Amino acid sequence: MKKTIFILFLLFILVISPASADLFNEMNQKVLVYNQNVDRVPGVIKSLLGNEEIHGIIDLNDGSKLEVKAVTKEARVIEFGKVGTEIAPGKGDCNKDDDLTALDALCALKMSVGKMQTHESIDVDEDGKVTSLDARIILQAVVGWSPEVNPTIVVKTDEDTMRSIMNSQKPVDTFLDALDSGAIKIEAVGVVKGIILSIGKVVLQIARSLGIL
Repeated sequence: MKKTIFILFLLFILVISPASADLFNEMNQKVLVYNQNVDRVPGVIKSLLGNEEIHGIIDLNDGSKLEVKAVTKEARVIEFGKVGTEIAPGKGDCNKDDDLTALDALCALKMSVGKMQTHESIDVDEDGKVTSLDARIILQAVVGWSPEVNPTIVVKTDEDTMRSIMNSQKPVDTFLDALDSGAIKIEAVGVVKGIILSIGKVVLQIARSLGIL
């Protein structure tokens, strides 16, 4: 019985943000389809996002954020995954055994519902309180979601925009429309990359005006 309850707890934590899980799974499927059709990607977009480490930050409709890391090589996505929240040293270790485990996540969840006295060391997202989000972050660290991302480009958007691109019959046009309207923001990391990105955006505008895209 205890084993069953523990497994249910793990499942609860991992799906505690279903919008995040659903969108990520859909994006992951689209990445597979994209890679199968990478030869059809316009050259201007390849030049813009073709060989990068991309940090995607998506504002979800439930108020949370989904952060992903995508590494591209010659426009093909060679790595795609979620980015976890980095836990500061000494934080999250509820039982003080110098090791983060699912038991620490369970401890955080108990604190979040008032079953245990809260402690600031379990507030891993440092928002001033212990919530179920802290429990999820601890469990993400336990199962190996990496907090490490060294992006060359940061892309910011929201869930509705992301879904509109994924569900569009003309995803390239929808992406470019979102870029034009500011629904998607692409920011370069570093001066040189910033110059290259600025030139790339100008090329995109010219290509669209000439009907190339």
